[in-house]
Amino acid sequence: MTPLKKILIEEISANGPMKLADYMKRALADPEHGYYMQRRPFGASAADGGDFITAPEVSQMFGELIGAWLADLWHRMGQPRDFCLVELGPGRGTLMADILRAANVLPDFVKAAKVHFVETSPALRAAQKQAVPQAIWHDYVATLPAAPTLLVANEFFDALPVQQYRKHGKDWLPVMVTKNNDNLVLADGAAVASPFSDALITCLPDTINNGEIVESAAAAESTMQQLAQHIAMHGGAALLIDYGHAEPACGDSFQAMRGHGFVDPLAEPGLADLTAHVNFPMLAHIAETAGLTAAPIIAQGLFLEALGLSLRSQQLIQLSPEREADIESERHRLAAPQEMGSLFKVLAVAHADMPPLAGFSPQAP
Repeated sequence: MTPLKKILIEEISANGPMKLADYMKRALADPEHGYYMQRRPFGASAADGGDFITAPEVSQMFGELIGAWLADLWHRMGQPRDFCLVELGPGRGTLMADILRAANVLPDFVKAAKVHFVETSPALRAAQKQAVPQAIWHDYVATLPAAPTLLVANEFFDALPVQQYRKHGKDWLPVMVTKNNDNLVLADGAAVASPFSDALITCLPDTINNGEIVESAAAAESTMQQLAQHIAMHGGAALLIDYGHAEPACGDSFQAMRGHGFVDPLAEPGLADLTAHVNFPMLAHIAETAGLTAAPIIAQGLFLEALGLSLRSQQLIQLSPEREADIESERHRLAAPQEMGSLFKVLAVAHADMPPLAGFSPQAP
């Protein structure tokens, strides 16, 4: 039994069942025992000690293409001399390091960029300081400086807590975490009438059958509102990449990953990564409500190919022909529909005065 599991069982014994969102928050961010507070979860395999791998860790091509996208947008938005280059949940700093390296084709972009990371994990901050020592760290989006902002969030929103509700006639039953002897289990709580925000209601399917699950993500909504308001006030754009759905949907997507495999999300809180699929239509709706424009939600594979993924892979193969098989494997992993290409989606939102965003139409470079 993990230390956090023991604590949670004791709390449930004393206070009763806890909401799923509260469990997820504790399991990931408990100051002493939370998963992101104590672990460095990234690794190419379980043998590396990692639990999962993200696109920037798969291949340098991912960060290079994102860097080129950002540098091009900065150039076309008027080349502001001072702007915030922000990443939410920067992992080990790999993505930002690749962005800055690729953006050196526009040296003035790198000179003008003030790098800001939104990160709460001490363990990950230490790794980020090694990769991007000039960064400035924040706990929250709300503390970012008042300046034009270009922001990237790759696999950030999926780790924010969700609360599930099961439809029960005209009511909704909140999914709770309770105990059964030394085990944590899910159970339905007392019925509530209307637990959803206006933003979520707008992005739900027209018909939801009895017994189906709807996931509410208050933390994601709050973060997106802060992000959108910041860009609406100061200018810029945000590029959000994660796994989730591009159309209104419902269902249970709560899951846990450890050692590159799926595990019981209640078995070992603090030792496994907990996630849920991102509701991209809701994020886009929040941005538009704040006055931003939202590009069509697109699959990661299509977006990267539109930015030149195949061309970049061929360039790398010409430079290192001995790595051809590895480079082709990386390209496949990033873009193939059966890999990350379809499950992962891309949403870009921007201030109304921003130029067109590349990669979201057949004509885009």
